[in-house]
Amino acid sequence: MARLCFVLPVGGGGGGAHSVVQEVNAMRDLGIEAQVLVNRRNVESFLASYERFPWVTEGGMAAFDGSKDLAGLLAGAEVVVATTNTSAYSIADALPQLRGQGTRPGYYVQDYEPLFYAAGSTEHAMAVASYGVLPSCTYFAKTRWLAGMVEATHGHPTALVIPSIDHSIYRPARRTEGQRRLVAAMVRPSTPRRAPRRTLRMLARLASGEFGPVALTAFGCTAEDLAEAGLALPEGVTLLGRLRQVEVAELLRATDAFLDLSDYQGFGRTAAEAMACGAVVLAPALGGAVDFITDGVSGFLAPTTDDAAVAATIRRMLSLSEAELRSMRLAALEAVAGFTPVRAAISELRALGLG
Repeated sequence: MARLCFVLPVGGGGGGAHSVVQEVNAMRDLGIEAQVLVNRRNVESFLASYERFPWVTEGGMAAFDGSKDLAGLLAGAEVVVATTNTSAYSIADALPQLRGQGTRPGYYVQDYEPLFYAAGSTEHAMAVASYGVLPSCTYFAKTRWLAGMVEATHGHPTALVIPSIDHSIYRPARRTEGQRRLVAAMVRPSTPRRAPRRTLRMLARLASGEFGPVALTAFGCTAEDLAEAGLALPEGVTLLGRLRQVEVAELLRATDAFLDLSDYQGFGRTAAEAMACGAVVLAPALGGAVDFITDGVSGFLAPTTDDAAVAATIRRMLSLSEAELRSMRLAALEAVAGFTPVRAAISELRALGLG
């Protein structure tokens, strides 16, 4: 039986961690001895985020504290996979301690992390260099945009794998026609690339009635988070705070239109999850969402840094008739129906030479 380890030094709750956990879950169902290795300071948060997966507390997750610990956990592993730029360095430090065991490295590119940091910063330099610290590494990513960034910038062939959505919770639900349409948006003040100011600006315009009568919901932060960032929630917008994965799914099942006004998206997980719930989405034209959204057919794409273009697209979304809305919902559901954890797991196993 192949043994495969994903090094995931995060507390959970984000899109990248969701991908790894639900795909490891599928691999384990397929008979692969897949395991998630979490740095010790994030274990408590990780357990709280993924307690609904029994294997997390039954040996499928292990904690490490430094390269010596990590090397010990990798004993007998055929493949070890980095999931962040920092985890690539952890693996690079641990591999020489395995004394020729032959563990092969992989790198699951969840996002192009050099874009997270200011050019010239130490963090930016380390993120760039992370693509060169693992010898004979297998790179894989879930969108053409991400694969293209790694290939063009670093010269590494990058396999394209299938994204995954947890369809057990992200699924459509019956909606009542004729009521005010519910528009939802995620606001993250601590993440500039997610454009919190732009998102709040557009929510304010929606709340003013500029695009017609709507009900508005925001999530992803608390009122205290907004205040600390010097931001204010527009009057008429309900803020639900930081939601757990199952709570996000519950909201999206009731949502008619979901807005992701980020500068770009490496994948566009929440938009894809909203589509799986039957919502119509607006996502950035820059990045990975173009792989599963056909503008005007299964959703909408916009150059999100252009307020006028975003406003025009929102107007198009909210002017859809009930028949047009139903047609787009069906196209959205169909577009992401194949994003299953099992298909994603199989594609990754094949990329890594394990299937």
